[in-house]
Amino acid sequence: MRRRVPAWLARHLVAPAKNLVGAGELPASGIQRILICRPNHRLGNTLLLTPLLVEIERRFPGAEVDLLSAGPAAHAVFRGFDIVGDCTTLDRRAARRPLATIGALRKLRSRRYDLVIDAAAGSSSGRIASAMAKARFQLRTDAMPTDGMAMHLAARPVQALRWALGVAVGDEVPRLDVRLTDVERRSGRDALARVLRDVNERGLPVMAIFPNATGSKRLPSDWWSVFTTELVARTGDTCVVELVSADGQSRLGGGFPTYYTSDPRKLAAFIEAAGTYISADCGVIHLAAATAATTVGIFGPTDPARYAPYGRNNVAIACDDGCPRGAALRAAAHLARCSSL
Repeated sequence: MRRRVPAWLARHLVAPAKNLVGAGELPASGIQRILICRPNHRLGNTLLLTPLLVEIERRFPGAEVDLLSAGPAAHAVFRGFDIVGDCTTLDRRAARRPLATIGALRKLRSRRYDLVIDAAAGSSSGRIASAMAKARFQLRTDAMPTDGMAMHLAARPVQALRWALGVAVGDEVPRLDVRLTDVERRSGRDALARVLRDVNERGLPVMAIFPNATGSKRLPSDWWSVFTTELVARTGDTCVVELVSADGQSRLGGGFPTYYTSDPRKLAAFIEAAGTYISADCGVIHLAAATAATTVGIFGPTDPARYAPYGRNNVAIACDDGCPRGAALRAAAHLARCSSL
């Protein structure tokens, strides 16, 4: 029902927009107020917007960007971007809180924008919100042709903006970036030193492993135990830290130091201090990719072409056969290549 209601509204109540832009129709100047609509509560989908913000900084350096998001993570994720003005968040169960949802949409409706971007192809709620906004120009990511374009969800909004501007679409897309401050990085290093105070006196390389995910992406605890044992055997002297989820339960048998925080920015700083991060496909994998840490993703049912950890030294490892030893072998080989660069 949560998905069907917005989809029905998008089909029946959203009239064809007269302000939609096509290839090369968006002016390169005069764009000062921008609204990005991506009302999704998941941490990963929120982080996948950061390359678009970087691109907007480059194309429209004097602009201010408002955001329509959902869930509590958005304010923390976008805190490091000076161009962000107002961040309006919808409840993840927006259909069950109609008064709050209507109030948020009326707030956006009361403002005038030069450009509104529907940043999620196929999102009914994003389409409704962008259609309701008062804007001179409207850009829908799904209006861009798909032939020859990137599939990754971090790249598509960036390429759509370039397509609308009529500039080179295939240039390198900015990486994910949570924009940690020097103070946050120092706190992350302090937290890592505190966690490893009694177990890493030799200063060994550190791997942060998050053995959790949601739904079908979650791998069993015994899978992670075999994977971690095999990976450490192949990488040599390494110190492993387990990142635990909100339930506080270790999924590696309690054999490694653990770290937990509910603050995404503190977690990002800790991961960057560790230097290497490994998990299945989940929101934290994109948080890690938004730092300087080397990020390794273990992928089963989800498509790495769309959801792989985005960035230069990051990699997605397919685990269709479910073999933890094979996945550990490929992860170790990738980390060895990164260390030799």
